[in-house]
Amino acid sequence: MNDINRRRLLCGALRIMAGTASMSLASRAGASTREPSVATERNVAASPPRVTFLSPEAAAAALAVDRYYDGMDMLDVRARVKRSLPATSLPDARAAVRDYEAGATLPFTDDERTAIRSVIERMQALLAARAPLYARTPWSFIKLDDRAEGGLPHTRGSHIVLPSSTVEKYARRHQEMRSNGTLATSPRGRNLLLHEQTHVLERTNPLLFDTLIVDAFGFTRMTPAPATPWLTAHAVINPDGPDVVWAFDLAQVGGVGWIMPDLIFADVPDPRMPEDFQTVGIDVAKTPDGWKIVEENGQPQRRDLSKIPGFDAFFPFPDQDFHPNEIAAEALSHWILQDPHDVDERPRMAAVAAWAEWALA
Repeated sequence: MNDINRRRLLCGALRIMAGTASMSLASRAGASTREPSVATERNVAASPPRVTFLSPEAAAAALAVDRYYDGMDMLDVRARVKRSLPATSLPDARAAVRDYEAGATLPFTDDERTAIRSVIERMQALLAARAPLYARTPWSFIKLDDRAEGGLPHTRGSHIVLPSSTVEKYARRHQEMRSNGTLATSPRGRNLLLHEQTHVLERTNPLLFDTLIVDAFGFTRMTPAPATPWLTAHAVINPDGPDVVWAFDLAQVGGVGWIMPDLIFADVPDPRMPEDFQTVGIDVAKTPDGWKIVEENGQPQRRDLSKIPGFDAFFPFPDQDFHPNEIAAEALSHWILQDPHDVDERPRMAAVAAWAEWALA
């Protein structure tokens, strides 16, 4: 992975971990955040949000029943448990990840529950106005030790999983804003929660979100999706986009051929999360016998996504364009918040808005 691609992925991950993605993007655009009018939000009757914080025991049980671990190969397992696991069978290694994460669940403090609930309550009227599906959907949270899952926010089932450092930042910022009198009007922390809640909705409404992925973002579902032993061994199983089934026609960006965007591990014995992630475009071909991975010397032909001309620029927020689920979560969270100021003028956002107005009603 080249330095540009590594910086892009790590910076995107760090912004999400810090819960500051929307403010960072607004700053990068050179303008302040545009807030929806208070009158608009107040004129919409919104039921109180339903918010649940799982105990460590309930969280461990929720993680244990998830089939997320079933797709992991040994590199993925080693990165998550931070051990080589010599002479361990793959089924036992997957069980080790499950046990490791079950043991990493943590309790929320009262201050942390208050802080996160406050962010959701402050944007509930906005959700009722712009995206009623979000306003109707319950929120459920799991707190996880930073050492699990690379310290990255993600979702599992109907639950948003937050690393402890992010949860603690919510509590600190809540107290700071209460002290300086800005709590009622602050937009901080909203983008992260909306991004992750989008993944919950993608999981519960897959056919609905498939229309967004196809119509707004130009992807084609591969049925069945192609795979090779090398790709299986190097795959990063993304809980928010576990199915790598989408092809992108490079003709849409002036290129030739098709790619399958993917997230893989560098070819090292004991990879780290997320430092050894690689975001790549894998060459695929549509043949009379179905979709095939284009290989050379036993490895898939692949390129860093950042090196594919026009690919990043095709999407409104390119930091996480390695899976359509991530593209959708970024686009929708920013569309709902109308942040940054130029969100409606960004590529593909007119199609996103048209879809959202009926799909999120």
